[in-house]
Amino acid sequence: MLKVRPTAPREPTRVTSCRLSRSVKARVQPPCSNLDYMSVAVWSKTQWERIRRFRLSAEAYRKVTVVALALIAIIVVTGAAVRLTGSGLGCEDWPNCSSGEFVGFETPNQTIEQVNRLFTGLVSVAVIAAVLGSLRRRPYRRDLVWWSAGLVAGVIGQIVLGGITVLVDLHPAAVGAHFLLSMLLVSDATILVWKASHEAGPTRPRVSPANLNLSRVAVATAALLMVTGPIVTGSGPHAGDQKSPRFDLLIPDVARVHSLNMWLFLIISVILLLRLGRAKTPSDILRRGYFLLIVILIQGGIGYTQYELGIPAWLVLAHIAGATLLVGTVLWFHLGLSSVMATDSTATESPSSLVPGQSEESLSPT
Repeated sequence: MLKVRPTAPREPTRVTSCRLSRSVKARVQPPCSNLDYMSVAVWSKTQWERIRRFRLSAEAYRKVTVVALALIAIIVVTGAAVRLTGSGLGCEDWPNCSSGEFVGFETPNQTIEQVNRLFTGLVSVAVIAAVLGSLRRRPYRRDLVWWSAGLVAGVIGQIVLGGITVLVDLHPAAVGAHFLLSMLLVSDATILVWKASHEAGPTRPRVSPANLNLSRVAVATAALLMVTGPIVTGSGPHAGDQKSPRFDLLIPDVARVHSLNMWLFLIISVILLLRLGRAKTPSDILRRGYFLLIVILIQGGIGYTQYELGIPAWLVLAHIAGATLLVGTVLWFHLGLSSVMATDSTATESPSSLVPGQSEESLSPT
């Protein structure tokens, strides 16, 4: 009687390297004889489960939005530095700065262009992280998804508008539109940070309706300020390249209009702060209001100084940085005039926790 010697079960082999063949035979047969497809499938499923189960806390997501806002504000300044210094062609190649060198700091123009490219990449990563984080944040909130998606739309718009600006030889209208879209991005990111820092739900005013409406007027005046500013720049020496066209406007005239706009914004803000002070407004609102007033005064001082000194490029850059700070500050102040009403549940339910028969669309928007 023959005895069959038992054999130990073979362990699945692991692939350390695999060379793919371009032959027709390799397309229908496994590319490697020792490839364990089961192990690959199990590993892929495990990684997908980890991604699917990943959750982001509200505080962690708030930090992501703060980083996105900071990087967007920085890219506005570095992009302006590229235009003001004529560093757009500082690097001969892309993504390398020059042939064979990814980083080049041989000239100041190369340095400025490389720094701007670096922050462009960081902004892209931060914006994508804000969108993905809003999807994995718990509790899930649709409003954060929409506002973070606005950042992606803004970045794509900047890329398209940047190409158009080059095609029209840096026309001041295109350059100004580029700046306005940047301010919209800053506004979107500021609102996203505010919403990520507070609970969701219906809001109620913390001030009187008259003061709330006056704050809306201040925000509108600040928005108009962002429009008149690029018109002044488009009529002056820093509209773009030296050979680029300019607005056929006299600098003193457009600067005077911009100055009057600034004075109107300042007067409205002062009146609003005086009214809030007399109404015994909460201290946090007054602190934000005083900070806004300081930013307005500094920004106005920079504007007058650069005009008297013949519009030097470094002061124009400081003025653009101040405009970025001003947009974020006035929005932060206005948003603080309202608060979320106390309710039993202020956050939108997660899509994974809906009751049977309930759809995500049936949830009330925040």
